Amino acid sequence: MIKKRVEKNQIRLVIGILISLATFTALLWFIDGKEVYVALKQIQLIWIAPILVLLFANIITRSAAWRTILQHRISLKQSFLIVNAGYFVNTIFPFRIGEITRAFLLLPSGFSFWEAIPTILLERMFDIIFAVSLFLAALPFALSFPQGIVYATSIAGLVLIGLITLFLLVKNQNRVLIWLENLSLPWDRAQTRLIQGLRSIISGLKILSNPRELATAFGFMFLSWTIGLAYQYLLLKAFIPDAQIFWAVFVLGAVALGVSVPSSPGNIGIYEASITLALSAFGVDRSVAFAYALTSHFLSLMMTTLFGSFALVREGYALQDIWQFSKQHRKDEDR
Repeated sequence: MIKKRVEKNQIRLVIGILISLATFTALLWFIDGKEVYVALKQIQLIWIAPILVLLFANIITRSAAWRTILQHRISLKQSFLIVNAGYFVNTIFPFRIGEITRAFLLLPSGFSFWEAIPTILLERMFDIIFAVSLFLAALPFALSFPQGIVYATSIAGLVLIGLITLFLLVKNQNRVLIWLENLSLPWDRAQTRLIQGLRSIISGLKILSNPRELATAFGFMFLSWTIGLAYQYLLLKAFIPDAQIFWAVFVLGAVALGVSVPSSPGNIGIYEASITLALSAFGVDRSVAFAYALTSHFLSLMMTTLFGSFALVREGYALQDIWQFSKQHRKDEDR
């Protein structure tokens, strides 16, 4: 089984890299490199400072949301560094190992792995809700994206079902646990591990039973996405002075949904293609749109790499430690 899992992961990695390469190659085929260079040269440095401030504030508010989901068991500084560490690792390794990294870095704070993972899952669900909402809100202003409506609506429905399921699980946790304990399964060890894992998951999702804390977390996520929108809009104005706000709304929603497609570490190619195609719907020159996408991606990676690498060094971990932990976790899942 472990061998099959390794082969499956290798196939996923190869497919992701091929998708990224194909996407990036297609973009380069349809854009003018000289025009991209000209667009990049026109950026005035005076724009960079406020853009970086917004990007920093975006991650801070997101960290505050995750800290609330974690029931304030870590400081805002810890949450900020761990979030960046996760993003940084995602730019280096495949398979979203950055999420496992965040769980790994929470272990010294008293969290179990299965207690930490659901909090990240809940945060991701919030992300999908906002991404789909922005995408659908700006879609009427775009041209001919019927497939996008189906895709976005399907994701929204799945997320809603997931949230309702998690809420019902937490609300009826005692009944569920008693039912599992009373089951007569031939695999006692597996049943025990299932019950222990479920207890940890429910513990990590206690916020769902606290409407006030849940609203606070949602509010921080809303603020984070609002700041993220301001970041994209200000950067877009630096490239296209007459850009409209709903362009940035559509871009933010499109790129958030686009990076859900399997790709290489760092979403290279997919990120740029999502933004370029989104802006093309408004008649923006592909070369200018690509230059904007490159800049947006570079600034984001620069910020997370700076703080993420600092977080790992500060905690005394190397990338090899993260990879080994992830590898061991995948082996445990196969047992």
